[in-house]
Amino acid sequence: MCSPLLCRSIAHHIKPLNPPSTSSPSSPTMATLGSSRNIWSTLPPPAECLAILVGLAEVSIFGLAGTTEFAKGYGLPLPAARPDSTADLKDEKDANTQRALVAAIAARNIEKGIIILAFATYWRDRRALGTVVATGLITTVADLMLVRWYGVKEAVFGHMIGVFNCAAIGGALLYWGRGDALW
Repeated sequence: MCSPLLCRSIAHHIKPLNPPSTSSPSSPTMATLGSSRNIWSTLPPPAECLAILVGLAEVSIFGLAGTTEFAKGYGLPLPAARPDSTADLKDEKDANTQRALVAAIAARNIEKGIIILAFATYWRDRRALGTVVATGLITTVADLMLVRWYGVKEAVFGHMIGVFNCAAIGGALLYWGRGDALW
């Protein structure tokens, strides 16, 4: 048995799959079976769907991808490995430091992806999810500037898309609260 406050909270978040029909209780018509209103009412809003895609991308593409491929796509490619006879100790140490930094960035992306997925799929709180996605502007703008200053200039455009995504998706989620209608 749950407390009254918990029961009300749970009941508030659960939507019936088949809302009561105003038509006759006899056989359902094609209009009631194929109603787009029922289909759309069970799907999350578009901004939440996009946030789920961003979370999946953060975990998979930007997190679990190999470090050399991720670094190349990020815009700060790792130096090519040289044969041991021409490599000196300082170059090897610098390459290891760069690999460690790329791995740290990937770990940060995995963490952020898990947080986005938790807020989008488990807690389903639009404003909190919007805050998490919108604060991604900080790291995305920092990434954009770092790649612009030190990396491959062609990769800057990808970071600009990330800035737009954080602003647009985060802003949409912050604008529409949990119970607000979308239209």
